Amino acid sequence: MPARRLSYPYVEPLVAHQSQLDIELLAENNAHTWGFRSGKSLDEVCKIAGIDIEYSNRPNEIMLDVPPEKQPVIWLPRAGRKRDDRVIIATALGHWALHVDETRKANPGCGVQALYEPDCNKAREEANAFGLAFLMPTEEFVVSWQEGRSQAASDHFDVPTTTAYQRAQSLELGDAA
Repeated sequence: MPARRLSYPYVEPLVAHQSQLDIELLAENNAHTWGFRSGKSLDEVCKIAGIDIEYSNRPNEIMLDVPPEKQPVIWLPRAGRKRDDRVIIATALGHWALHVDETRKANPGCGVQALYEPDCNKAREEANAFGLAFLMPTEEFVVSWQEGRSQAASDHFDVPTTTAYQRAQSLELGDAA
């Protein structure tokens, strides 16, 4: 469980101000770099990215903890469901890919903590957009969506149905609401 009183100063991730297209391309590039493809364990992806996964009882406010001198950790709820955990991990990877380096540069000596309920939702929205694109690549998602809408996409990508709807909305597919 994350420490209640940290031994280092921390900041929340800074907004990257990336377009949806740039986020999609970054997600695609990182999926390739980290060896991710549909059906592959996200534990393996995190290991390649250099991030540990730990479980915590509630209340746990921290999604991604990046201490100044230690290995980053994604904190998942101990009683979480696999499909929800996949979305949390992908969102945390979005913070890692989009925000951590720039936030560290702007705040030397500080750790970075992405929270489940952040002060600034824009960084979380960017990280979530990355996570959706990472888990559900555009072409593969569109085919799955056309085959059976949210249920087919949910089953194919092993994500909650609401997450499949979010991805459909981000791609402006019909009947996504």
